[in-house]
Amino acid sequence: MQIMQKTILNTAMIVGLASFANAGFEENFTKSVQGFAGVEVKVQLKKPLKSFKNQYFVIGRTQGGDIFPALVSQEGSYFVALSNMMNLDKEDSKMIMEELRKAESAKEKKDTAALNALFSGFNQEDFIYLKGTGKNLPTHIVVTDPDCPYCRKQLEEIESELKEANLKLIFAPVHQKEAFIKAQLAMNQTAKLKADDTKGKIKILRKFYQDRKLSKEEMATDFTQVRKNTDKIFASKVIRGVPFVFEQK
Repeated sequence: MQIMQKTILNTAMIVGLASFANAGFEENFTKSVQGFAGVEVKVQLKKPLKSFKNQYFVIGRTQGGDIFPALVSQEGSYFVALSNMMNLDKEDSKMIMEELRKAESAKEKKDTAALNALFSGFNQEDFIYLKGTGKNLPTHIVVTDPDCPYCRKQLEEIESELKEANLKLIFAPVHQKEAFIKAQLAMNQTAKLKADDTKGKIKILRKFYQDRKLSKEEMATDFTQVRKNTDKIFASKVIRGVPFVFEQK
């Protein structure tokens, strides 16, 4: 993001929230603002920032029609509120942007180290590996839930993602028991396929990433593995919701 002649900034309202694990970006952002400022907003505009990786410039609009601009984290749980009431000169704007970049860089390094440590503690069998369609692709770890609508949307478009990266899916359901069972059944069934049978694995995943009534036999599935992984993931406090994507280093 280019630095403009003047920028607008109020107090740096950086908000840390409890988990909104089953929500998407807009719902998380709305709850963040409501919880911190007591204001109801709807997202009017959302654009990625070039200056800050995985952050967005968002314009929210209150019920009364007021504009609520903010810099918002990838999952929508943290924001720095801006104000259209105070103009800062070019030097102040530059200083603020530099300090924000430093803070974001430090946070990213800390989070990356924590995520690498977290995921290195899982076994290979805890992941469903989907091989990408290109060469020398990076590997993205995807934390997901069969009953999460945002995760289902991601799965619909997974072929496009596989053009850009190999994917390692790990389940951390935030819904009811059925979601844990679906996740465990998907793991059990994909484990029987060949490692490079990506199409077969996607077919199985799509079978469970939809509303469907589980049979009595399926409901009796032992989902200890998924429960253990879920507890470990959210106990880390680095991941607060799904879907969550991390590029493995």
